[in-house]
Amino acid sequence: MKIKISNVLIGAQERLFGYIGQMSYEYSQLSIKADPSSLLGFEEVVNDKPMRMEDLARVVIHDEEDDDDKIDIYPNEPAFLPTIISGMTSIHPEMKITVEKYEEAEEDDDNPELKFIRLTMPKMNDDRRDIILAAIDAIDGQCKANHEKMKAKYTAELAKVTLTESAAEADEAKDLFDQLFSNYSNMREQMTQQQKEYVEKAYQRYLKERAKEEGFNRDNQGNRVGSTLKLDE
Repeated sequence: MKIKISNVLIGAQERLFGYIGQMSYEYSQLSIKADPSSLLGFEEVVNDKPMRMEDLARVVIHDEEDDDDKIDIYPNEPAFLPTIISGMTSIHPEMKITVEKYEEAEEDDDNPELKFIRLTMPKMNDDRRDIILAAIDAIDGQCKANHEKMKAKYTAELAKVTLTESAAEADEAKDLFDQLFSNYSNMREQMTQQQKEYVEKAYQRYLKERAKEEGFNRDNQGNRVGSTLKLDE
């Protein structure tokens, strides 16, 4: 394949991938589930120097069975605790931010070296579910529109560089481009579907927690099943 054709295909791939990357970042900022990518927007000035989260702390997904809505942040230095809290409050005010102690710390031990920060994603109640699903559709729609725009742009460029080539080579280039666009379209759809599944999982967890508080159970679809009799003590 000639370089001029390869350059068009590579350029199209870079633009399509760039929009996928932007969509992935925007999804991570919705705080649906624990995702270290949601901290990419963090930046605070420490000693007159801009610092990102990786400069200040170690970030891990909270290890707990059937619980994927918490992120634990372990500061590299105790003095970074308030800085991290301030920064997280700024970029993700919807998250619950708590200061926790290491398991080995005594209950009354206030040693800052034994403290870390826990971020908990907001509960996926009915209102938040509607808002997040609408945001997902908007993000997906923008990415799709950008991909369609790039498809039109690079289709025209491909037609121009293959104008003097043989029909066979022009057809091969078009087939490669169509496959490239199809691959990124499928990637976009799969990522969007995955986000909606995350929302549904978080919503079902919310329903079960609420049902437990109210005294009845729910099945995997969130429907009430039976009831639990609460007796006054």
